[in-house]
Parts: sequence; structure tokens; C-alpha cells
Amino acid sequence: MIKLHYLNNSCSHRIAWLLEELGVDYDVAVYRRLPETNLAPDELKVQHPLGKAPVLQDGTLTLAEGNAMILHLLDRYDDECRFTPEAQTDAYSEFVYWLSVSASMFSANLLGMMAEKFDFGPYGDYAAGQVALYFNHVEQTLNGRTWIVGEQLTGADFALSFPLQWGLNQVNPADYPNIVRYVKQIESRPAYQKVAEKTGCALELGGF
Repeated sequence: MIKLHYLNNSCSHRIAWLLEELGVDYDVAVYRRLPETNLAPDELKVQHPLGKAPVLQDGTLTLAEGNAMILHLLDRYDDECRFTPEAQTDAYSEFVYWLSVSASMFSANLLGMMAEKFDFGPYGDYAAGQVALYFNHVEQTLNGRTWIVGEQLTGADFALSFPLQWGLNQVNPADYPNIVRYVKQIESRPAYQKVAEKTGCALELGGF
């Protein structure tokens, strides 16, 4: 049985969305951010030494890190390759590329958020510009595409969903119509909407 340890207002949401799209049975344990710090509670450290969410337990296997979970779930449960491009194709290589970009976008978003609050001195402009750098790349790639790799919803879209939702709070959404359309497309999927029903949590990233 799969169990997802889910933290509100976090990238846990994208893993639950993938589980819903796959139609896999899973249990969910919901954790709430601490109001005084907005950090994860110490209880998560019981599940994994990093003390971060999400944590995925699948039988005797325990995984942290969202992209590792995405690849694991696709490998084990996406038997018809609904969300995985065919191996040894350009689409598969793009899929892997965007998984990597999604991880870099977390760092860009964090730098952007910190640049608003702290003086980075000579690195301030660099830090402040990272979100726009990645957003411009995604915006251009989505031009004429339904999903990030093309017409197929893939694991890369699950990976990108949270950093784009978070980053939209740091940019002018009007500058990124393709990304706004893309995020709305994600959030309108029935499987995505089921996550809020199952967890009792909707993403509220305005103050994140």
C-alpha cells in the first residue's frame, strides 16, 4: 500500500495529483506548517531524516525528493505509458530535461523570495532575476504546445506544476500568458481537484 506524507502548501500537492491521475490507491497523512515559522513540523523527521515533505512510502520503500517519487510512480504504475514518453526519443530526452529544470526552479524561486527580504549586495540583481530567467524559458517553450513536452501530459508537467504556481507570485502574470494558461489547465483537471478533497488542503501560495 502506498502512503503519502503530505505537507500543506508544498510540492506534496503534485505527487498527490500524479497518484490521482494514475488511479492508484493510497493513504495520505496530512501535516500542517507551523504558523510561527511556516516550516514543516518535526513529526516529518520521523518519516525521513531530511524532515521535508513529501515523503512517499511504497511497501518497504521510503522516498523523499519529488522527482524521484515521480519517476518511481511512473516506473511502477504507468503501465500504459500515459505520462511517460517512449524511450530513446527526443520527447523522452525533453521529459528528463524538464524534470531537471523543475528542480532548478525551486532554487530560483527561493532566491527570488529571499532577494525581496534581504540585501544580497552585489548578488542582489542576480538573485532577483532568476525567477524571470526560468519563467521566460518555460513561456517560450509552451508557445504552441499543450504540455511542456508537446501534446502528451508527462511526468515533467507534474514536476513543473508547483514551482510555476509558486513563482507566479513573484512575477507579473500578464507577462506570461502561456504559463497562466498552462497552470489553469493543470488546476482544472478532475484528478488535480480531487487532491483538495482527499487532503482537505488547497494550495494557497500567496504568502509563501
